[in-house]
Amino acid sequence: MAREPLEKRFLRSNCEIFSDAEILELLLRHTSVDSHELAQTLLRQYPTIADLLEVRFEDLRHIEGMDDDSAGILRLVPELQRRYFLSRTRADSRLLDSSAYGRYLLPHFMGRRDETVFLLMLDAACNVLNCKMLGEGSVNSANVPIRKLVHEAINANATGLVLAHNHPSGIAIPSPEDVEITLRLREALEIMELHLLDHLIFADDDFVSLRESGYL
Repeated sequence: MAREPLEKRFLRSNCEIFSDAEILELLLRHTSVDSHELAQTLLRQYPTIADLLEVRFEDLRHIEGMDDDSAGILRLVPELQRRYFLSRTRADSRLLDSSAYGRYLLPHFMGRRDETVFLLMLDAACNVLNCKMLGEGSVNSANVPIRKLVHEAINANATGLVLAHNHPSGIAIPSPEDVEITLRLREALEIMELHLLDHLIFADDDFVSLRESGYL
């Protein structure tokens, strides 16, 4: 007896019964690649879905059996996931402490393998006004330009600012450079009557507050 096609089984079954390889095969089914063979290849090279979804587009393209359409679909999945969680956090627009800042900012760093800097802007009542990516690269004077930061804050009519960046190494511990640039930014912002409320460092699902750690 012929096996029921994968798509039909998916439509009438609980998704949890499917293996990672079968889910990948379904995801890639409507591209021009051999989706069954490619799913097996991907999971041999990247044993977990998390590993796979953090691979850069350029690296995906070089995998045997991959084409640009399939690589693009795989890169869209973590972006869709990030936007899902962002849409949920936006409902909680009043942030009163470092834990709330962290919960709000965490989705911005999902799946990012490069160090990235974000600026969260709040009004005097701690309502979220905006959250902008300032740049990619380490937190230093080159990658956190004070002029751009002030420009974004003034445009948003913000009074309170939270700086955030990630450590792709997986360790959420502030470096001496992190502390130094934070203190320099705080002094520069105070001249403009802008308050640096915190600087958060993210690694995977963890984060550390420089304020709660005693640096601010």
